[in-house]
Parts: sequence; structure tokens; C-alpha cells
Amino acid sequence: MKLIALGSGGWIPSDSRHTASYLVDTGESLIILDTGSGLSRLSNHLDILNKYEEINIIYSHYHLDHIVGLSYIGNWSKEKRLNIYGPGKALGFTGCQDVISKLITPPFFPITIDKFAKEVSMKDYDLGGFKIGTIPIKITAQVHSGNSFGISIGDYIQYNTDTIILEDTFKEAQGTKLLLHECWSIANEGSKDHSSFEEINNMLSKYKIQKLGLIHINPNWKVDKFEELRSSCEQNPNIVVVEDEMVFEL
Repeated sequence: MKLIALGSGGWIPSDSRHTASYLVDTGESLIILDTGSGLSRLSNHLDILNKYEEINIIYSHYHLDHIVGLSYIGNWSKEKRLNIYGPGKALGFTGCQDVISKLITPPFFPITIDKFAKEVSMKDYDLGGFKIGTIPIKITAQVHSGNSFGISIGDYIQYNTDTIILEDTFKEAQGTKLLLHECWSIANEGSKDHSSFEEINNMLSKYKIQKLGLIHINPNWKVDKFEELRSSCEQNPNIVVVEDEMVFEL
């Protein structure tokens, strides 16, 4: 299994980081976690895209920095089947189809989402999870304004963006090859929406994580912030500050 970070930043695209999007090649399916502006980098990975007749998109939540790139997907999906999974009515939303159809429709976009592919399916998920092919997709509740959800792809990838620190996240990630966890600040600022490296580091003193990728990086950080974070990470070789186009072989 391979994961490629198409967009590792949060909120606002910067010169070095687009917003959240991750391409996963499972070997039997193509999965995209969130479609922020990072989806624009999909053209760099046509070798993976061309292997599959189907594109599966899973949303952690519907904030714009995580879904805006859906308007780009028609550039690559016209001859494919497109499956979109998002939190539904059981999780407090009006449903994936309702949310997506409101975004990809005139006057915001000239055509509707059903024109993006040979076949388009929009499916609600709940905390019971689902499968893509033979691979189980686990969904966990997080704490974030408007609600967000953690996504696990088998025992390979656990994706936790836009959430405060939750101890259960790190407990569950102990058997996972790669944990992608948001890191919005370095010091704990008591945020009710986001996580800090200080809090993450405290969890790492309690739970053994095989590989941790720090994502959803704050777009307002300057060079000194990155130097501070990388210096803090040097004490643990299992932590990496994720950058766009970084590849993880799992």
C-alpha cells in the first residue's frame, strides 16, 4: 500500500503546501482522503490513476478547505466510476449527496456532479464503517467545530485531521503502520478545534506509534516555526513533518 500527500496544509494553500488531500493506492483500489486544493497535484500521479477504473473519495468532514478540490476531479474521472463517501444523517448532516450536490451545481460550477464520471455514487457513512473492496474502512468521531471524523484504512493508515487531541486516537493507532495527525500549533493553546505538537508528544510518551506524520500544518507558520517543530521531532525518528508529494510505502 502507498500513500502520497497531495496536500498537507490546512485552511489556506501556501507556496509549499496545498490543503488536505491524500492519494492511497491499496493495490486493489484507489482511495482519496479529502479533496482540498491538493487534489490539483493528481496529474503528477497518472501512473496510479490509470491503473483503476474507479475513484473512491472519503471525506473527514465538509469544510471548504477539505472539499474545494472536488470541482477539479472531473479532469480525471470522466471515463471512470466515482464513489464519494461522507458523513450522513446519522452523524448530524443532511447527507453526502445533499452536501455535494449543493457545492457542485450552478452557479458555483457549470455542471452537476453526476456529469463528472460515467457513473457517480454518493454514499453516507456512519460509525459502523464500510468496505472498499476487501479493505475495511473504520470511522471514529472527533471533536471539531461542525464535527469531523477519523478514517482508518485497514491496519495501514489512520487519518485524524481537524480534531482536538483524543486519547482513543493514539490507543487505536498503536497497531497501525501510519498515523496522520493534525498539528496546528506547537505549544498547547487550549484550542477547542485543533491539536498541538505538545499534546501529541505527551501522547507519544504513553503509546507506541510506528510512524506519525504531522499534517494540516498552519499556513501562517514562518521558517522559525518549522525549525522549532523539526527540532522537537529530532528526538523521535518515527515522527515526520509531512510535505506535499511525500510518499509513504506501507
